Amino acid sequence: MNKTVVFDMDGLLFDTEALVLSCWKVVGEKYGLNGIEEVFRLCIGTNSSETRQIVCGNFGEDLDYEKFRQETSFVFRRKVDANGIPVKRGARELLSFLKVNGYQMGLATSTRRKTAEQELKQAGLLKFFQVIIGGDMVTYSKPHPEIYVRACRELGADPAMTFAVEDSFHGVRSAHAAGMRVFMIPDLMEPDEEMAELAYGIYPSLMGVLGYFQNNTGETMTQGSSD
Repeated sequence: MNKTVVFDMDGLLFDTEALVLSCWKVVGEKYGLNGIEEVFRLCIGTNSSETRQIVCGNFGEDLDYEKFRQETSFVFRRKVDANGIPVKRGARELLSFLKVNGYQMGLATSTRRKTAEQELKQAGLLKFFQVIIGGDMVTYSKPHPEIYVRACRELGADPAMTFAVEDSFHGVRSAHAAGMRVFMIPDLMEPDEEMAELAYGIYPSLMGVLGYFQNNTGETMTQGSSD
């Protein structure tokens, strides 16, 4: 059994997608941006460059995008500084189990690498990852497979024998296109027929993924299942 797992971050390890959405709503209301939630959902799993294109494509180039992002980032940091990074249920348990059992782990996040490292360190999770690939380190955003292909390459792992763990549609598409076995843990968007077809397994929380590895570590890889 291959012992390499690559994780997404926001919406998967951290319960930040809903938090960021709340920040977008606050700033969007200030600027009178109707449909901000729908636009936000289009941006889930994309890097900063593609996010800008989506936002400006929907609200027009007259929008001062840099000011909009600065204000949403300010609101986000204020909330995180007050309450800490919200870690998803099962994240610490899963990462700890994998580390103890000799797995190597990578991170493939659309967030900039420096920001990702800061947030992982703040949450006490940075120590688990041998490789971190940020959205600023690749040319193409998810759902393109580039970020997962690079993560596997830097980990010295064969994508076909490597697991990915994702929450977003774009993320699942990206990891699957890279040839990986991808578990989906839905966050803001419920899986559809496409996700059921692409995912190796779909679980309601990371505890389901933990259960999979507890049952399969050291054994021949078996077909994943939903629960």
